[in-house]
Amino acid sequence: MWSKVLLLGSLVASTYCYVSFTNLKCEMLDRKYGKFERCYIRAVNRTHKYIDVYAKLFKIPIDNISIQLEPMHYNNGYKPFLLGMKFDACKYLSNPRLRSMLFVRELHATIANVSNMNHTCPYNHDLMVDKMWTGNLEKGFLKYLPVPNGDYAIYGKWYTYNIPRANVNVYFKITNK
Repeated sequence: MWSKVLLLGSLVASTYCYVSFTNLKCEMLDRKYGKFERCYIRAVNRTHKYIDVYAKLFKIPIDNISIQLEPMHYNNGYKPFLLGMKFDACKYLSNPRLRSMLFVRELHATIANVSNMNHTCPYNHDLMVDKMWTGNLEKGFLKYLPVPNGDYAIYGKWYTYNIPRANVNVYFKITNK
């Protein structure tokens, strides 16, 4: 009985964490399709950083988007941490309460207020994430996940019409408080 209480207590204690962005890589695979005008991390102060991404799209409207996400953990190189997933973003955005997509739903909730990608397809405009700071992740899905200290990444590959168009990889460090 006490071992279960201690295990539960350690899981709850480990869910309060500090997140720090360490790197951001954006690559447009099809230069005729678009370009990244902004893709950087800026420091707000010594403890918090934010991400700015602005993708200029040349071929709009877009009504078919798929995203492949691969959560990675650094252990002598980046290796898969959780199961990777590929999902239809237009279908998800038309019903964001899909229970089978908890990870995607929580990740989307962290960027919904700082992005213009929070509506259903089609997209008739450029895509942006404006000043997403690390507190969004701390208050978002990481409060539910017991994640050990370390370096992590989320590799994102964006497809339109089943053609890979862009890679956006976000690297961060998690430190439990």
